[in-house]
Amino acid sequence: MTGPVRHTSQADQAWADLASQLTPAASLARIDAVTARAVTTITVIGLLLTGLGALAAGQFAQHGAARDLAVAAVITATLAVAGALTAQVLTITHRLNTDNLDEVRAWYHGQFRLRARTTQAATILLIAAALLAGATATTTLLTTPQSAKAAAHTHAGPANRRA
Repeated sequence: MTGPVRHTSQADQAWADLASQLTPAASLARIDAVTARAVTTITVIGLLLTGLGALAAGQFAQHGAARDLAVAAVITATLAVAGALTAQVLTITHRLNTDNLDEVRAWYHGQFRLRARTTQAATILLIAAALLAGATATTTLLTTPQSAKAAAHTHAGPANRRA
């Protein structure tokens, strides 16, 4: 025997509405949105590397921690973009029998395994690249000798005085 059935509360209805949005198609759309964001967000890495002068002309001609961090940031950012683009490869399935729900379910599960994991990896690589780029800029700022900063300032000074 079952107990009395209670009416659906507003909270229960809110959870049911959220659950109805967890369809396979909506989930793949969310994956696509995340991979697109990873590709466009990669410009942040460039800004971190160049915005604080980390990639100024000749800055990395010498070996050092800043150069090593910059190289690691560029490689990691490249891998993040490659992963995000891989997850966005268009899948065309000619042999999928859409009348066979087991085949449809298996197709979606395969898409999730490939695309979701690749997107997760790309996002983690993007975070790592941003951290490496920030560390590069910080290291560059902290290790640039004061004499080099003063020389750059002094070199610009006489040109301004002649004008």
